[in-house]
Amino acid sequence: MMLTHRPTDFTIDADFPGGNIIIDSVDGDTVRLRQDRRTTTEWWFYWHFRVRNAAGRTIRFEFTDGDVFTAAGPCYSADGHAWQWLGREVVVNNGFSFSFPAGQSEGHFSLGIPYVERDLKTFLATRPAIQRETLCRTEQGRDATLLRLASAMRRRVVFLSARTHSCEAVASYALEGMLDFWLSDRSADGTYLREQVDWVVAPLVDPDGVEAGDQGKLRAPHDHNRDYSDQPLYAISRAIQDELQRHAGRLAMGLDLHCPWIRGHRNEDVYLVGPPPPREAAALRYAAILDQTHQGEIPCPAEKLLPFGVEWNTVPATSLANCVARVPGVELGVSIEIPYALASGVTMTVPRARALGADMARAIARFLSRVV
Repeated sequence: MMLTHRPTDFTIDADFPGGNIIIDSVDGDTVRLRQDRRTTTEWWFYWHFRVRNAAGRTIRFEFTDGDVFTAAGPCYSADGHAWQWLGREVVVNNGFSFSFPAGQSEGHFSLGIPYVERDLKTFLATRPAIQRETLCRTEQGRDATLLRLASAMRRRVVFLSARTHSCEAVASYALEGMLDFWLSDRSADGTYLREQVDWVVAPLVDPDGVEAGDQGKLRAPHDHNRDYSDQPLYAISRAIQDELQRHAGRLAMGLDLHCPWIRGHRNEDVYLVGPPPPREAAALRYAAILDQTHQGEIPCPAEKLLPFGVEWNTVPATSLANCVARVPGVELGVSIEIPYALASGVTMTVPRARALGADMARAIARFLSRVV
Protein backbone atom coordinates (compact mmCIF):
# COMPACT_ATOMS: atom_id res chain seq x y z
CA MET A 1 0.00 0.00 0.00
CA MET A 2 2.86 2.41 0.69
CA LEU A 3 3.90 4.55 -2.25
CA THR A 4 6.25 7.19 -0.91
CA HIS A 5 8.40 9.96 -2.29
CA ARG A 6 11.20 11.02 0.02
CA PRO A 7 12.94 14.24 -0.99
CA THR A 8 15.30 15.90 1.46
CA ASP A 9 12.71 18.01 3.22
CA PHE A 10 9.18 16.60 2.89
CA THR A 11 7.52 13.21 2.40
CA ILE A 12 4.34 12.05 0.69
CA ASP A 13 2.84 8.66 1.44
CA ALA A 14 -0.30 6.50 1.64
CA ASP A 15 0.97 4.23 4.42
CA PHE A 16 -2.11 4.42 6.66
CA PRO A 17 -5.65 2.95 6.63
CA GLY A 18 -7.53 4.19 3.58
CA GLY A 19 -4.42 5.66 1.93
CA ASN A 20 -4.23 5.71 -1.86
CA ILE A 21 -1.77 7.52 -4.14
CA ILE A 22 0.94 6.95 -6.75
CA ILE A 23 3.72 9.54 -7.07
CA ASP A 24 4.82 10.09 -10.66
CA SER A 25 7.45 12.74 -10.04
CA VAL A 26 8.59 15.58 -7.80
CA ASP A 27 10.19 18.68 -9.22
CA GLY A 28 10.99 21.18 -6.49
CA ASP A 29 7.64 22.15 -4.97
CA THR A 30 5.58 20.53 -7.75
CA VAL A 31 4.33 16.98 -7.23
CA ARG A 32 2.78 14.95 -10.05
CA LEU A 33 0.64 12.14 -8.76
CA ARG A 34 -2.43 10.01 -9.45
CA GLN A 35 -4.97 7.73 -7.83
CA ASP A 36 -4.04 4.06 -7.50
CA ARG A 37 -6.62 2.06 -9.44
CA ARG A 38 -5.11 -1.32 -8.51
CA THR A 39 -7.64 -4.08 -9.20
CA THR A 40 -10.26 -1.71 -10.64
CA THR A 41 -11.06 -2.56 -14.26
CA GLU A 42 -12.12 0.95 -15.34
CA TRP A 43 -11.24 4.54 -14.47
CA TRP A 44 -12.21 5.59 -10.97
CA PHE A 45 -11.29 8.58 -8.84
CA TYR A 46 -10.59 7.84 -5.14
CA TRP A 47 -7.34 9.15 -3.58
CA HIS A 48 -6.00 9.99 -0.12
CA PHE A 49 -2.43 10.92 0.78
CA ARG A 50 -0.40 12.44 3.59
CA VAL A 51 2.32 15.09 3.46
CA ARG A 52 4.88 15.49 6.24
CA ASN A 53 7.63 17.99 7.03
CA ALA A 54 6.25 20.68 4.72
CA ALA A 55 5.76 23.48 7.29
CA GLY A 56 6.03 26.91 5.69
CA ARG A 57 6.08 25.49 2.15
CA THR A 58 3.65 25.99 -0.72
CA ILE A 59 3.36 22.76 -2.68
CA ARG A 60 1.47 22.19 -5.92
CA PHE A 61 -0.17 18.82 -6.54
CA GLU A 62 -0.85 18.02 -10.20
CA PHE A 63 -3.00 14.95 -10.95
CA THR A 64 -2.11 13.01 -14.07
CA ASP A 65 -5.02 10.55 -14.46
CA GLY A 66 -8.20 12.49 -15.10
CA ASP A 67 -10.23 15.05 -13.16
CA VAL A 68 -10.46 13.55 -9.67
CA PHE A 69 -12.02 16.50 -7.83
CA THR A 70 -15.53 16.81 -6.42
CA ALA A 71 -17.76 19.86 -6.82
CA ALA A 72 -16.24 21.14 -3.55
CA GLY A 73 -12.65 20.53 -4.62
CA PRO A 74 -10.18 18.55 -2.50
CA CYS A 75 -10.76 17.73 1.16
CA TYR A 76 -8.09 18.65 3.73
CA SER A 77 -7.22 17.79 7.33
CA ALA A 78 -4.33 18.93 9.49
CA ASP A 79 -4.53 15.83 11.68
CA GLY A 80 -6.38 13.16 9.67
CA HIS A 81 -9.51 13.55 11.82
CA ALA A 82 -11.20 16.94 11.29
CA TRP A 83 -11.85 17.64 7.59
CA GLN A 84 -12.73 20.68 5.51
CA TRP A 85 -13.38 21.29 1.83
CA LEU A 86 -10.89 23.59 0.09
CA GLY A 87 -13.38 24.53 -2.65
CA ARG A 88 -13.57 23.81 -6.35
CA GLU A 89 -12.06 27.23 -7.03
CA VAL A 90 -8.63 26.04 -5.81
CA VAL A 91 -8.51 23.48 -8.65
CA VAL A 92 -6.51 24.86 -11.57
CA ASN A 93 -5.36 22.73 -14.52
CA ASN A 94 -6.30 19.52 -12.71
CA GLY A 95 -4.29 20.34 -9.63
CA PHE A 96 -4.16 22.56 -6.57
CA SER A 97 -1.62 24.36 -4.42
CA PHE A 98 -1.53 24.35 -0.65
CA SER A 99 0.45 26.58 1.70
CA PHE A 100 1.34 24.75 4.89
CA PRO A 101 1.31 27.01 7.95
CA ALA A 102 4.57 27.51 9.77
CA GLY A 103 4.82 25.00 12.56
CA GLN A 104 2.41 22.52 10.94
CA SER A 105 4.38 19.44 10.04
CA GLU A 106 1.60 17.30 8.53
CA GLY A 107 -1.41 17.51 6.25
CA HIS A 108 -3.87 15.00 4.78
CA PHE A 109 -5.62 15.44 1.43
CA SER A 110 -8.39 13.30 -0.03
CA LEU A 111 -11.13 13.07 -2.63
CA GLY A 112 -13.65 13.38 0.20
CA ILE A 113 -14.19 12.86 3.91
CA PRO A 114 -12.63 9.46 4.78
CA TYR A 115 -13.97 6.77 7.11
CA VAL A 116 -12.13 3.58 8.11
CA GLU A 117 -12.33 0.86 10.78
CA ARG A 118 -10.78 3.21 13.34
CA ASP A 119 -13.70 5.62 12.92
CA LEU A 120 -16.22 2.82 13.38
CA LYS A 121 -14.49 1.71 16.60
CA THR A 122 -14.52 5.29 17.90
CA PHE A 123 -18.24 5.57 17.19
CA LEU A 124 -19.11 2.26 18.85
CA ALA A 125 -16.96 2.93 21.93
CA THR A 126 -19.52 5.39 23.30
CA ARG A 127 -22.59 3.38 22.29
CA PRO A 128 -22.53 0.16 24.29
CA ALA A 129 -26.16 -0.62 23.44
CA ILE A 130 -25.10 -1.50 19.90
CA GLN A 131 -24.23 -5.19 19.84
CA ARG A 132 -21.13 -5.94 17.78
CA GLU A 133 -20.23 -9.38 16.48
CA THR A 134 -18.09 -10.96 13.79
CA LEU A 135 -20.09 -11.86 10.70
CA CYS A 136 -17.21 -13.74 9.04
CA ARG A 137 -13.49 -13.57 8.30
CA THR A 138 -12.53 -11.75 5.14
CA GLU A 139 -10.17 -12.92 2.42
CA GLN A 140 -7.37 -10.94 4.10
CA GLY A 141 -8.14 -12.30 7.56
CA ARG A 142 -10.07 -9.35 8.99
CA ASP A 143 -13.20 -9.60 11.10
CA ALA A 144 -16.22 -8.43 9.11
CA THR A 145 -18.47 -6.62 11.57
CA LEU A 146 -22.20 -7.07 12.07
CA LEU A 147 -24.12 -4.71 14.36
CA ARG A 148 -27.47 -5.31 16.03
CA LEU A 149 -30.04 -3.18 17.81
CA ALA A 150 -32.83 -5.27 19.33
CA SER A 151 -36.30 -3.77 19.76
CA ALA A 152 -38.64 -4.55 22.65
CA MET A 153 -41.19 -6.55 20.65
CA ARG A 154 -38.87 -7.89 17.89
CA ARG A 155 -41.66 -7.73 15.33
CA ARG A 156 -39.76 -6.55 12.26
CA VAL A 157 -36.19 -6.30 10.98
CA VAL A 158 -34.50 -3.66 8.85
CA PHE A 159 -31.15 -4.43 7.23
CA LEU A 160 -28.72 -1.56 6.66
CA SER A 161 -25.37 -1.61 4.90
CA ALA A 162 -22.63 0.69 3.68
CA ARG A 163 -19.29 0.48 1.89
CA THR A 164 -20.32 -2.16 -0.59
CA HIS A 165 -17.90 -0.08 -2.65
CA SER A 166 -15.06 0.67 -0.28
CA CYS A 167 -14.26 4.24 -1.37
CA GLU A 168 -17.80 5.59 -0.75
CA ALA A 169 -16.96 6.86 2.72
CA VAL A 170 -19.52 9.58 3.47
CA ALA A 171 -22.22 6.89 3.46
CA SER A 172 -20.71 5.62 6.73
CA TYR A 173 -21.47 8.89 8.50
CA ALA A 174 -25.08 8.71 7.32
CA LEU A 175 -25.22 5.19 8.70
CA GLU A 176 -24.00 6.50 12.06
CA GLY A 177 -26.89 8.94 12.01
CA MET A 178 -29.34 6.12 11.41
CA LEU A 179 -27.98 4.16 14.36
CA ASP A 180 -28.12 7.20 16.63
CA PHE A 181 -31.71 7.92 15.63
CA TRP A 182 -32.74 4.40 16.69
CA LEU A 183 -30.83 4.79 19.97
CA SER A 184 -31.87 8.23 21.11
CA ASP A 185 -34.63 9.92 19.11
CA ARG A 186 -37.53 10.66 21.46
CA SER A 187 -40.22 11.30 18.88
CA ALA A 188 -42.98 8.81 18.06
CA ASP A 189 -40.81 7.61 15.16
CA GLY A 190 -37.83 6.75 17.31
CA THR A 191 -40.07 5.12 19.89
CA TYR A 192 -41.73 3.00 17.19
CA LEU A 193 -38.35 1.70 16.02
CA ARG A 194 -37.14 0.85 19.52
CA GLU A 195 -40.40 -0.93 20.32
CA GLN A 196 -40.92 -2.89 17.11
CA VAL A 197 -38.00 -2.82 14.64
CA ASP A 198 -34.61 -4.49 14.97
CA TRP A 199 -31.66 -2.95 13.12
CA VAL A 200 -29.24 -5.49 11.57
CA VAL A 201 -26.29 -3.60 10.12
CA ALA A 202 -23.27 -4.43 7.95
CA PRO A 203 -21.31 -1.17 8.39
CA LEU A 204 -18.29 -2.09 6.25
CA VAL A 205 -19.26 -4.61 3.58
CA ASP A 206 -15.74 -4.50 2.11
CA PRO A 207 -13.45 -4.00 5.13
CA ASP A 208 -10.37 -5.19 3.25
CA GLY A 209 -10.92 -2.56 0.57
CA VAL A 210 -11.70 0.15 3.12
CA GLU A 211 -8.44 -0.40 5.02
CA ALA A 212 -6.33 -0.82 1.87
CA GLY A 213 -7.70 2.36 0.29
CA ASP A 214 -9.09 0.52 -2.74
CA GLN A 215 -11.53 2.04 -5.17
CA GLY A 216 -13.78 -0.98 -4.59
CA LYS A 217 -15.96 -0.09 -7.57
CA LEU A 218 -15.59 -2.26 -10.70
CA ARG A 219 -13.04 -4.57 -9.07
CA ALA A 220 -11.98 -7.59 -11.14
CA PRO A 221 -13.53 -10.08 -11.66
CA HIS A 222 -16.51 -8.30 -10.06
CA ASP A 223 -17.02 -6.07 -7.05
CA HIS A 224 -18.98 -6.75 -3.87
CA ASN A 225 -22.20 -5.33 -5.31
CA ARG A 226 -22.29 -8.01 -8.03
CA ASP A 227 -21.62 -10.94 -5.71
CA TYR A 228 -25.00 -12.00 -4.30
CA SER A 229 -25.46 -15.30 -6.08
CA ASP A 230 -25.36 -19.04 -5.41
CA GLN A 231 -21.58 -18.96 -5.72
CA PRO A 232 -20.30 -15.70 -4.19
CA LEU A 233 -16.67 -14.77 -4.56
CA TYR A 234 -16.42 -12.99 -1.20
CA ALA A 235 -17.01 -14.58 2.20
CA ILE A 236 -19.04 -11.63 3.46
CA SER A 237 -21.53 -11.95 0.59
CA ARG A 238 -22.34 -15.51 1.61
CA ALA A 239 -22.53 -14.48 5.28
CA ILE A 240 -24.91 -11.59 4.52
CA GLN A 241 -27.14 -13.82 2.41
CA ASP A 242 -27.31 -16.36 5.23
CA GLU A 243 -28.05 -13.62 7.78
CA LEU A 244 -30.86 -12.19 5.65
CA GLN A 245 -32.49 -15.61 5.22
CA ARG A 246 -32.49 -16.10 8.99
CA HIS A 247 -34.86 -13.15 9.21
CA ALA A 248 -37.25 -14.30 6.47
CA GLY A 249 -40.79 -13.43 7.48
CA ARG A 250 -39.66 -10.58 9.78
CA LEU A 251 -37.32 -8.76 7.40
CA ALA A 252 -39.30 -5.73 6.23
CA MET A 253 -36.84 -3.68 4.18
CA GLY A 254 -33.19 -2.92 3.54
CA LEU A 255 -31.18 0.14 2.55
CA ASP A 256 -27.74 -0.18 0.99
CA LEU A 257 -25.95 3.20 1.28
CA HIS A 258 -23.69 4.31 -1.58
CA CYS A 259 -22.00 7.37 -3.04
CA PRO A 260 -22.53 8.08 -6.76
CA TRP A 261 -20.22 9.34 -9.50
CA ILE A 262 -17.78 12.06 -8.48
CA ARG A 263 -19.98 15.10 -9.34
CA GLY A 264 -22.42 16.64 -11.82
CA HIS A 265 -25.91 15.77 -13.08
CA ARG A 266 -27.92 13.83 -10.49
CA ASN A 267 -24.72 12.98 -8.60
CA GLU A 268 -25.11 16.17 -6.59
CA ASP A 269 -28.45 15.07 -5.15
CA VAL A 270 -29.50 12.38 -2.70
CA TYR A 271 -31.52 9.82 -4.66
CA LEU A 272 -32.90 6.30 -4.58
CA VAL A 273 -31.91 3.79 -7.22
CA GLY A 274 -35.29 2.51 -8.35
CA PRO A 275 -35.73 -1.27 -8.07
CA PRO A 276 -37.07 -3.47 -10.86
CA PRO A 277 -40.73 -4.57 -10.89
CA PRO A 278 -42.73 -5.19 -8.82
CA ARG A 279 -41.27 -2.92 -6.12
CA GLU A 280 -41.32 0.48 -7.87
CA ALA A 281 -44.33 1.70 -5.89
CA ALA A 282 -42.69 0.91 -2.55
CA ALA A 283 -39.54 2.81 -3.57
CA LEU A 284 -41.57 5.80 -4.70
CA ARG A 285 -43.45 5.80 -1.41
CA TYR A 286 -40.27 5.71 0.68
CA ALA A 287 -38.72 8.47 -1.47
CA ALA A 288 -41.81 10.64 -0.99
CA ILE A 289 -41.79 10.11 2.78
CA LEU A 290 -38.10 10.99 2.98
CA ASP A 291 -38.68 14.13 0.94
CA GLN A 292 -41.68 15.24 3.01
CA THR A 293 -40.30 14.52 6.49
CA HIS A 294 -36.57 15.36 6.32
CA GLN A 295 -35.42 17.83 8.97
CA GLY A 296 -31.71 18.09 8.23
CA GLU A 297 -30.00 20.54 5.90
CA ILE A 298 -29.53 17.99 3.11
CA PRO A 299 -32.59 17.93 0.82
CA CYS A 300 -33.95 14.57 -0.35
CA PRO A 301 -35.93 15.34 -3.52
CA ALA A 302 -38.24 12.44 -4.35
CA GLU A 303 -38.29 13.32 -8.04
CA LYS A 304 -34.59 12.49 -8.30
CA LEU A 305 -35.31 8.76 -7.93
CA LEU A 306 -33.64 6.99 -10.84
CA PRO A 307 -36.17 4.55 -12.35
CA PHE A 308 -35.05 1.06 -13.21
CA GLY A 309 -33.95 0.83 -16.84
CA VAL A 310 -33.01 4.52 -17.07
CA GLU A 311 -29.38 5.62 -17.63
CA TRP A 312 -27.06 3.20 -15.83
CA ASN A 313 -29.76 1.67 -13.62
CA THR A 314 -29.89 -1.81 -15.05
CA VAL A 315 -28.39 -3.36 -11.89
CA PRO A 316 -28.49 -7.17 -12.10
CA ALA A 317 -30.09 -9.47 -9.57
CA THR A 318 -26.69 -10.03 -7.95
CA SER A 319 -26.66 -6.61 -6.23
CA LEU A 320 -27.04 -6.40 -2.45
CA ALA A 321 -30.29 -4.41 -2.67
CA ASN A 322 -31.85 -7.05 -4.92
CA CYS A 323 -30.58 -9.77 -2.60
CA VAL A 324 -32.54 -8.12 0.22
CA ALA A 325 -35.61 -7.81 -2.00
CA ARG A 326 -35.61 -11.55 -2.70
CA VAL A 327 -36.10 -12.49 0.95
CA PRO A 328 -39.71 -13.65 1.56
CA GLY A 329 -41.87 -10.94 3.09
CA VAL A 330 -39.63 -7.95 2.27
CA GLU A 331 -41.45 -4.80 1.20
CA LEU A 332 -38.44 -2.92 -0.16
CA GLY A 333 -34.76 -3.51 -0.83
CA VAL A 334 -33.11 -0.45 -2.37
CA SER A 335 -29.86 1.46 -2.76
CA ILE A 336 -29.62 5.15 -1.91
CA GLU A 337 -26.92 7.44 -3.29
CA ILE A 338 -25.36 10.10 -1.05
CA PRO A 339 -23.14 12.68 -2.79
CA TYR A 340 -19.49 13.00 -1.80
CA ALA A 341 -19.44 16.77 -1.53
CA LEU A 342 -22.51 18.76 -2.65
CA ALA A 343 -26.12 17.69 -2.20
CA SER A 344 -28.68 19.99 -3.84
CA GLY A 345 -26.24 22.85 -3.35
CA VAL A 346 -25.50 22.04 0.31
CA THR A 347 -21.91 21.19 1.21
CA MET A 348 -21.56 17.78 2.80
CA THR A 349 -20.10 17.69 6.32
CA VAL A 350 -20.02 14.98 8.97
CA PRO A 351 -22.86 16.54 11.03
CA ARG A 352 -24.99 17.01 7.91
CA ALA A 353 -24.37 13.43 6.79
CA ARG A 354 -25.40 12.15 10.22
CA ALA A 355 -28.51 14.33 10.13
CA LEU A 356 -29.33 12.86 6.72
CA GLY A 357 -29.04 9.41 8.29
CA ALA A 358 -31.51 10.47 10.98
CA ASP A 359 -33.89 11.60 8.22
CA MET A 360 -33.57 8.23 6.47
CA ALA A 361 -34.27 6.41 9.74
CA ARG A 362 -37.33 8.58 10.41
CA ALA A 363 -38.59 7.80 6.92
CA ILE A 364 -38.17 4.07 7.60
CA ALA A 365 -40.33 4.41 10.71
CA ARG A 366 -43.03 6.25 8.75
CA PHE A 367 -42.80 3.77 5.87
CA LEU A 368 -43.25 0.74 8.13
CA SER A 369 -45.82 2.25 10.48
CA ARG A 370 -47.82 3.71 7.58
CA VAL A 371 -47.68 7.15 9.24
CA VAL A 372 -46.75 10.10 7.01
